[in-house]
Amino acid sequence: MNIESHEAGHVPPKPRAALKVCGDCNLCCKVYDIDDLGKKAGHMCQHTGHVKGCGVWGLHPQICQDFKCLWLKHDDLNALWRPDIAGFVLRLDPNGTTLNIDVDHGRPNAWRVEPYYKQIKLWSEVFPTKGLVLIHSTDGLWVVTPTEDLNISNPKRGDTLETGMEDSLFGPRPFVRVIPQKKAPTRRRA
Repeated sequence: MNIESHEAGHVPPKPRAALKVCGDCNLCCKVYDIDDLGKKAGHMCQHTGHVKGCGVWGLHPQICQDFKCLWLKHDDLNALWRPDIAGFVLRLDPNGTTLNIDVDHGRPNAWRVEPYYKQIKLWSEVFPTKGLVLIHSTDGLWVVTPTEDLNISNPKRGDTLETGMEDSLFGPRPFVRVIPQKKAPTRRRA
């Protein structure tokens, strides 16, 4: 730093990292259900593989267009966090209060491996007051808290999760309950 900039208290801005690109990563094309394409989670989309990236790019479903991969968006997530290397995709719910970690069906325990697990636990310390850290894996849905990882075996789309702390014999501990989606009553025709 030269004398002039030091005297003025000027600190040059940190250079922004080069724009990340998907490259060979296409894990998002595997871990999600894409109803518009009849694609089930755990199976690679039929439009990938023969080309690098999406074979119907520009005509791909709106759900794919709207998807935001956190690894691409955040400079502080290094190459280890690229989904095909980590074994999972990071995304936020639209309201920004729930961190979802969607795990590759072929690597269901990838989220438990270091350095990932330690960081996921740290994130869970931030989210209790603002939201949740959820792991979507082949063995169910996991709610990660600073003290425990709570498993829900088969929640259904539309169910609500209730989380919090409850008193136990050993002191307060986290809980999670599934509140089933209410079905609209069927009307009888006269």
